[in-house]
Amino acid sequence: IYKRASIAYRALSTRLGEESFLFENRPSSVDAILLAHVLVTLHALPETSLLKSKLLEHGNLVRYAEKLKTEFVEAGSSSSIPPFPSDPSSSTPRKGPSHWSSKPKPKPKREKTEEEKTFRRRAKYFLATQLVAIVLFLSVMNIYDISEPELDNEGDIDFD
Repeated sequence: IYKRASIAYRALSTRLGEESFLFENRPSSVDAILLAHVLVTLHALPETSLLKSKLLEHGNLVRYAEKLKTEFVEAGSSSSIPPFPSDPSSSTPRKGPSHWSSKPKPKPKREKTEEEKTFRRRAKYFLATQLVAIVLFLSVMNIYDISEPELDNEGDIDFD
């Protein structure tokens, strides 16, 4: 899997070069997908991740993602998107059906290990990054019209 990822990163890096976008001078859906993948890989995976190390070998992909992140994601963060809650306990608790609460099971609360805390924090970053990637994709698709150009079929050729 990592060999294929390395080959894909190399191909994308070569295709991108020092350009602003993968195709032409405007973002495409491929740019949005690549941006989402790179941001998740950079910000959600642990430092020891082999996939992350393979991505970091391609500096232009990292610079590309950071540039688009500041251009689209951070600029769009002042929009009407509500902030991602940092603590799930601060949200209102949900109650299940009434028969669930009829027999409360007392569980001794134990202190979370550092590994569990790190995992939960990274899971939150992952979800936030995915949300941002989706919003970014929708924003980019609304900014740039990706409709197919209409073909002019009024030529002299008659196919009847």
